[in-house]
Amino acid sequence: MRKKYKVTLLGIAILILLLSGVEAHYQMYKSEEKDLSAFIKVAEGLSINYLNGTDIHVTKRESEVAFSVTNQLNETLYYNIDILNISGSLDEVTYRLSSDNPSVSEAIGNLEQNAIASRVSIEPGVTHRYTLEILNPNSHDFSFLLVIVPESVENSFANTILTDNDIKESTMTAFNVSATENEGLIRQSTELGNMYYFRGNVANNYVSFANNLWRIVKINEDNSVKLILNNTLESLAPMNVTELAGNNDFLTSTAYQNLTSWYTTYLTEFDELVASTYYCFDNSVSTNTGEISYLSNTRLFTDYLPSNVCGGLNVSSKVGLLTADEAVMAGASAGENTSYYLYVDGLQASWWTMTPNKRENNVMSYMALSTNGSLIRDVDETSSIFLRPVITLSRKTQVTGSGTLDDPYQIV
Repeated sequence: MRKKYKVTLLGIAILILLLSGVEAHYQMYKSEEKDLSAFIKVAEGLSINYLNGTDIHVTKRESEVAFSVTNQLNETLYYNIDILNISGSLDEVTYRLSSDNPSVSEAIGNLEQNAIASRVSIEPGVTHRYTLEILNPNSHDFSFLLVIVPESVENSFANTILTDNDIKESTMTAFNVSATENEGLIRQSTELGNMYYFRGNVANNYVSFANNLWRIVKINEDNSVKLILNNTLESLAPMNVTELAGNNDFLTSTAYQNLTSWYTTYLTEFDELVASTYYCFDNSVSTNTGEISYLSNTRLFTDYLPSNVCGGLNVSSKVGLLTADEAVMAGASAGENTSYYLYVDGLQASWWTMTPNKRENNVMSYMALSTNGSLIRDVDETSSIFLRPVITLSRKTQVTGSGTLDDPYQIV
């Protein structure tokens, strides 16, 4: 019995040690996974995963640095692989760059501050995986910055807008206050890069396109440009007809059917200039106790913190509606505002955003912009109000003009 008892205790002790080791390795893995997530950068349509980070510190005779580049767009892109900010001795230090990319299958050279691969092309949807081997025979202690630099589109619409405006780093007024002055073009950093949006009574964001007048809402992180029609469509329409009440899928909504019909009629011949991009249907839930309240309600009417990050569903489409967050960033609030660029004079009804507010008794309500320019939050989905199409122009779009009403940007 004593022998069996000892064997049992020994088995339990070994099991505890094994479980502790598994837990330790799991926690280490989770920690590494969390840390590595910070090294994913998105710019100019490229998703760049720096598996070892961007700040590389070398002390050993041989080291390896891994990274990958993915093309997220439907067009061929280009990038450089650069070594910058070298600190320490590089005597006899060399590198070997290997990749599954046939055009850069292997490159060997002295490690110095320059581009170790220039204007590398990458096709749509393709991922290039790289290993940078560093040979340091004298075990020098040195560091450098590894940077993947996307090639920007020269003379693009986005670059023209940035050139024509002084970039502001913050708003003049808080988001709980209507923006009635010209607050200009404002930069906001996001996880995907820099986004720029117009706010207030701006007068240089007009665009003439497809025989219609539009207003620029923002430059997206990938340098595509989001536009909203300068007026509403002529006919009133519900978000969903009564038979579709409670529908939580924007792509099957009555509003979307009307938008796509309008797009087919008026924009099909310009289709190659319009990007298929994501529109945010933010159905992220705040409370769910019979009546569902969506997070947008608290975010915009309590915390006054509009977001460029979609907490709900990203809907891929050529046409959509403005989000309530984008309306607030443009200058809307719960108060009247007839002095910002989204205001349309003389409307007899409000117009839809694609941001839901709540769901009660299987009926959803949405946020909308009222006839006095204010953001309202409880419009029944079966109500008939105006639609105001939103599109996104490709990052390769080029323009002439200055963006004013008398000289709007013209697509070339």
